[in-house]
Amino acid sequence: MQKPVKPKTEQQRLSALFNTGLLDTEPEPRFDRLTHLAQLCLGTEIVLVSLIDSDRQWFKSRQGLDACETHRDISFCGHTILGDEIFEIPDAVVDNRFTDNPLVLDAPFIRFYAGVPLSINGANIGTLCFIDSKPRQFTDKERQIAEQFAKSIEQEIVDRLQEQAHSELLESDKMYRLVLEGTQIGTWQWNVQTGETVLNERWAEIIGYQLEELTPISLDTWLTKVHPDDLTLSEQSLQDHFSGSTTFYDIECRMKHKHGHYVWVRARGKVVSYSKDGKPLMICGTHADITTQKVNELALKQSRDQLYKLTQELPGVVYQFQSWPDGRSAFPFASSGIEAIYGVTPEEVRLDASTAFNRIYLEDLEAIAHSIELSSQNLSVWELEYRVHSNDNALKWLSGSATPERMPDGSTLWHGYIQDITQTKEHYLKLEELNIQLGIAQQSLDLASEQAQIGYWQASLKQGTLWWSPIIYQIFGLNEQDFSPSVSLFKRAIHPDDVAKVEKSEDQARVTGIHNVVHRIIRPNGEVRWVHELGQLVSEDKNPELIMIGSVQDITDRMKLQKIKDDFISTVSHELRTPLTSIFGSLTLLQSGKLAALPEKAQKLIDIASSNCQQLSRLINDLLDIEKLAAGKMSFEMKPSHIMPLLQRALKDHQPYADLHHISLTLQVNQPMDELLLFVDEHRLLQILTNFLSNAVKFSPQGESVTLSATLMDEQIEIAVQDQGSGIPDDFKGKIFERFSQADASSSKAKGGTGLGLALCKELIQAMNGSIGYQSEPGSGARFYVRLPIMK
Repeated sequence: MQKPVKPKTEQQRLSALFNTGLLDTEPEPRFDRLTHLAQLCLGTEIVLVSLIDSDRQWFKSRQGLDACETHRDISFCGHTILGDEIFEIPDAVVDNRFTDNPLVLDAPFIRFYAGVPLSINGANIGTLCFIDSKPRQFTDKERQIAEQFAKSIEQEIVDRLQEQAHSELLESDKMYRLVLEGTQIGTWQWNVQTGETVLNERWAEIIGYQLEELTPISLDTWLTKVHPDDLTLSEQSLQDHFSGSTTFYDIECRMKHKHGHYVWVRARGKVVSYSKDGKPLMICGTHADITTQKVNELALKQSRDQLYKLTQELPGVVYQFQSWPDGRSAFPFASSGIEAIYGVTPEEVRLDASTAFNRIYLEDLEAIAHSIELSSQNLSVWELEYRVHSNDNALKWLSGSATPERMPDGSTLWHGYIQDITQTKEHYLKLEELNIQLGIAQQSLDLASEQAQIGYWQASLKQGTLWWSPIIYQIFGLNEQDFSPSVSLFKRAIHPDDVAKVEKSEDQARVTGIHNVVHRIIRPNGEVRWVHELGQLVSEDKNPELIMIGSVQDITDRMKLQKIKDDFISTVSHELRTPLTSIFGSLTLLQSGKLAALPEKAQKLIDIASSNCQQLSRLINDLLDIEKLAAGKMSFEMKPSHIMPLLQRALKDHQPYADLHHISLTLQVNQPMDELLLFVDEHRLLQILTNFLSNAVKFSPQGESVTLSATLMDEQIEIAVQDQGSGIPDDFKGKIFERFSQADASSSKAKGGTGLGLALCKELIQAMNGSIGYQSEPGSGARFYVRLPIMK
């Protein structure tokens, strides 16, 4: 606990405090009204006017607290008087200065504290403080309200001093002289009959002069300094006093200062002698500088006006609710916001609250009645969330809080605030529902993850941190209790022959944002498993920590099956290529007619055989490419490449084929792309585009057009080919990228094709960290596209 230090000006501060005469005095309504109103407006459990003595803090006014003083060493207010601004502690439990303070650990169990210094004559003699047993933080508007209440307390102290001084002035001449000296009041004497005038030095100082500067002194000295608008008031007050209508000549007026501005003074006087004929002869009086008082009165009026406006403009209702033992209840005070809350005006419930209670949702009425009864019995804070019917009969949620006090007639009066929380409550209820759904979804995801052997991870490439989902421990053969995820642990598990491949994919991910690699790991028991890692990196401007998220799937069984299949295809392909090359050469020789002239029917048979031989050759070449991709043996020459030259080359290379089918080719881009770069293998990307264009030409009617387009999409480029064909049947869309897939078996005969082209395109684009897809409606053509990340 941090004890409050004492300021360097402690003696002057204590002197100012003692001069107020407030210590150990009885409660006064002038202060209690303000603290009660402050408690009503700001809704805190406790509001205090705390005066800081040498060893204690004593409470001149208190709301919500029975104790009248505490030791200064454990006070919060002792810290507040060290500065001139509001001192606020949102949660004392987490504040090292107060976490073990007895006032925090025991009653009143302070959690929230806000104190505004009370300054008199430049010295902080105490505070106006607000205390709550729950964490809280004032808004800017609430701080302004607190500061205005503090200024009002200060003004009440000043007013009290002046009233006390004036009272003592009337009690004795000695006290009168002491007050004149202590309060620096100017004095004056005026011979009404001769006009002779006597002023003291303080009278001149009030308006910025030395007395000698005003000589010769006369009645005109006063008349020339009074504001012209106040002369009539002065003359009338004098005549009233001279006639005996008033005991004193007493006015407040403005006097012109030496520097040109006006100061406010209070002029008081009394006729002390009369001439023989009964006319006023000598009148004596005082001048007091009340400029500060006038300014404070204006500030107080403004603060009161502002306070009224605040209570009227708050989104909820500030109110007083009173309940009597005979069952009657009413709202003696309610701001205009009650109409938005209950649909009634303040006047309608000032004497009878039943109109407001009729709006309460029937199912919540019993809980409200019980909570009010409990609060009344224990004088505990009333807090509740409940529903009411709005004017359109819809239900809305309200949140109310109020502090009770027992009244002399046995009734209970609550001071509180109610606000509409419908939107917040609906969001909260929706959040609860979503949390339940999220829990179910998480359970489903965990179950699916375990069944599919897919784990999820998150890594920071900048910090080197790593997080795994539980299934990854199973994939790597680790015990979750014995290991924590780390980059070094992951690196040690990679098969030595695959380390370079994984590091290359990670390096490419920094450029392309995509991490996609299949590799082997070695479990602690020596077992080798195949895994597929797939991750994505958000761009650095949105992701300063370079966070990459992704998945790991155990694909060992798939790789074993793929190996068996690939070995079979490789064997068959290689075994077929040699005899097929020989057959194709022989057929080509026969077609040429160099060996012998063949009959027309024989020539047609030779042409058919040659065409089928070419088709089979393409099939074998595609199979070998797919085998290389699956085995990781296909080489890629990845380099930065401009997009536009590649698109133009693809169109140029395919123009003869399009002309053969009477199809026009067009290029379309949505914005300039001359400066954009892709990190790709140009040959493989052209291979994909050739496949797209070839298919589009084959399946478009003669005389139509095929469009090659490039579109910028955030941080990717989409390259697409749109044809005018019949589109893709719905029953074929799910297997369009599978090997040996064709929508119609007859199309391979009519159009030619192996059924491997799109499957090969998918493998190639994924190897270059891209994606592939299509859009098609039957009868409206097809649009095939690939998406590749732009180089950063």
